[in-house]
Amino acid sequence: MRFRYREYMGGPDPLAETDPPPQEAVRSAVGLLELIAGARADEGGRAGTTEEAPPEAALAAAEEALTRYADGDRDALVGLDIATLRGTLGPAAYGPLDRLDAADHELTPRELRRLGEVALGDIEAAGRAAPGGHLGGDGAGDDPTGAAVPHDGLDRTLDAVATLREAMLRRAAAGGSGAALRAEDVRYTETEPAGAAAVCLLVDLSHSMVTRGLHEAATRTALALHTLVRTRHPEDRGMLIGFGDHAREMTPADLVEHDWARVPGTNLQHALHLARRHLRRHRGLRALVLVVTDGEPTAHLGEDGDARFAWPPAPRTVEVTAAELDAVLGEGATVTFFLLADDPRLREFRALLERRRGVGVVNADADALGPSVIDRYLRRRPGP
Repeated sequence: MRFRYREYMGGPDPLAETDPPPQEAVRSAVGLLELIAGARADEGGRAGTTEEAPPEAALAAAEEALTRYADGDRDALVGLDIATLRGTLGPAAYGPLDRLDAADHELTPRELRRLGEVALGDIEAAGRAAPGGHLGGDGAGDDPTGAAVPHDGLDRTLDAVATLREAMLRRAAAGGSGAALRAEDVRYTETEPAGAAAVCLLVDLSHSMVTRGLHEAATRTALALHTLVRTRHPEDRGMLIGFGDHAREMTPADLVEHDWARVPGTNLQHALHLARRHLRRHRGLRALVLVVTDGEPTAHLGEDGDARFAWPPAPRTVEVTAAELDAVLGEGATVTFFLLADDPRLREFRALLERRRGVGVVNADADALGPSVIDRYLRRRPGP
């Protein structure tokens, strides 16, 4: 159910103020309460027989949780033992339980926005707190807006004229007294990107991301980037692509709901192909592709559209993946790979990437991933 989504965030619960349960889910909860009442009535009919009665403790706990849920407390089902409830109520409960899960499985749009805002805030704070940390700034090609702004955590160029003006105005208002310059007087040149960008974030969905504990960091990063584009750079055109044995376009909600099942294959070739289609739909925008992965490509699409998987990677997989990467670069894109592991085969793949102009490679771990991706998006230029 939706309650597991909270594990992605850590810290204060961003879903503490939940939305009310959907009406379909409430109807299913009421149906389950009726089944519990029926089970209790049947228990009375068993008096004096050897037939086993349902466990009262399990029924009481479920009844309390479902009653609170039906009354509007969406958190009431956290910790509810679904397996025990199925076993206690029998097949009659399967339908209502499945309908309840289906009706209240996903995050609401407001809750998804809240998760993204928290993820972005955490990543920006981590980026500024790291030694030498920074987020954003005067990336190559950024244009001055003509305005001067106080320090906002971004790397900006000092505006000496505006700083002096602020200091003079402050002193004039105080009758000529006060320090010649204070920290609050300092102003920086405001810039904006020189044109919109078509941005693709490619996220590795292979099972190794789970075994290495990287999947939650990837999810937080995707949520944060989506929020950043939506709220501060709406002129950009973003796409999220997940890739395992196949690649597919995803929404942030799709990624949060992804079950990270054990599916073999890292089909980077297919993911790059989908990214290239997105870039071609938005020709005229600056093209940026960000790839998050912990392994070299081990699958590609055959001519019939089916995935071809091989471990160790087949030469054909490497060949078609490199060709697709070259095609993406041919669209004028800059591509940055965020490599989340360090093993001999991945080092070989890194060497292949670094031979290509327009490709940047960043070594990152779970903690550094979010700040690195956000910083690269804001800078919009290749290189480590």
